[in-house]
Amino acid sequence: MVVVRGCQHFGKMHPLGLLFRLWFRRLRVKYGYQIPFSTKIGAGLFLGHFGTIVVNKGAVLGANCNLAQGVTIGQVNRGKQQGCPVIGDRVWIGANAVVVGGITIGNDVLIAPLSYVNFDVPDQAVVAGNPAQIINYNGSSGYVNSIS
Repeated sequence: MVVVRGCQHFGKMHPLGLLFRLWFRRLRVKYGYQIPFSTKIGAGLFLGHFGTIVVNKGAVLGANCNLAQGVTIGQVNRGKQQGCPVIGDRVWIGANAVVVGGITIGNDVLIAPLSYVNFDVPDQAVVAGNPAQIINYNGSSGYVNSIS
């Protein structure tokens, strides 16, 4: 995250900006992340395991989000859900889950592994399945690794 913040802080032509961008490109290939540095990410992003995490540059991630391996946060190009997701604070997203479209994921949400989420999710919901369904409102308490 230090490298991402460095890319965001320094301009394209600043010498440190160029250095951070090259370093960031190397880390993306080495660890299998495709998270553009222009993505809006809150404090405390936690990547539990390395490998094939894809986040669209238009997505917004809140504070203390946890992403497992294989997570895709993507864009829908047409239809009612056109756009990218806005994800709240303290959201836990399990392995190989897919979150797509111009949707809003509330705070303290748990998205189970292998879920396909393409609808708005209220605060403290637990969603699972393909297509995902809300199964209860126990939230992500106890799952989220956070800095605060």
